[in-house]
Amino acid sequence: MAAPAPTPKMSGQGMLYVVSKIASKDLGEAQYIKWYEEDHIVEIVETSGIKSALRYKNVDPSSADKPYMVTYPMEDIGFTQGEEFKNIKVHSDLLPGGGPIYDLVDIDVRYYGLIQKYDPNGPTKEGKVKTVMTAGLTPNDNISDQEFDDWYRTEHLPALATVPSYLRTTRYKLLYYRTNTQSRTLKGLPARAADLAVKEPPKFFAIHEFDIDDIKMDTLNKAGRSEWTNRILANLRDPLEVGMWSLEGSFGEKKFFQ
Repeated sequence: MAAPAPTPKMSGQGMLYVVSKIASKDLGEAQYIKWYEEDHIVEIVETSGIKSALRYKNVDPSSADKPYMVTYPMEDIGFTQGEEFKNIKVHSDLLPGGGPIYDLVDIDVRYYGLIQKYDPNGPTKEGKVKTVMTAGLTPNDNISDQEFDDWYRTEHLPALATVPSYLRTTRYKLLYYRTNTQSRTLKGLPARAADLAVKEPPKFFAIHEFDIDDIKMDTLNKAGRSEWTNRILANLRDPLEVGMWSLEGSFGEKKFFQ
């Protein structure tokens, strides 16, 4: 599995997408969440470039490789390349031995640029979102980026909007990603043999928001099925990456590109 290329220059609206799993027997879930909510996220939303954070848990954590997800929307994702972001702490009194967190948790980080906001129902009020579905896709050479974008805008999203519990969608393009090893390097920590390179994440990513706790996949599949959809799904470089997540908490301004 290849490691990501050097960090490109990034700017514009975007999202820091973080998924993780506990990798040490010394750290329990309750302690991990306490560190996240009472220390880490608090510090992040007090920075000048990140004002909101949303924390999720996979609805089927036993089957998820990394069952914890946090998203950080930004007006300028270039903030992540500055010193203020790099100085965010990785040690804490809330962690076993004081950390660092990268010794206790396996974390994958993706930097996504925002490419579309689809709000057919108007602005979403705070507390309305209960569950989100994430979908990551990388078309192969048979599908151009333009065709993929046209499919999403003109067919797929309007079809999803017919599902009664559907609220809105935000769509993204991958700008960069880093592994646990690179996160350690960013924070001045030594590399470890236990940290392996990850497979390149999907090029395109979407977060679909719903106002119910239990999303029926058969309902979504029925609403979104078409010949064009079949063509897209038959021409993916890698299998479709799908996740179902319950919203566990919102922090800071509690906004997500609204």
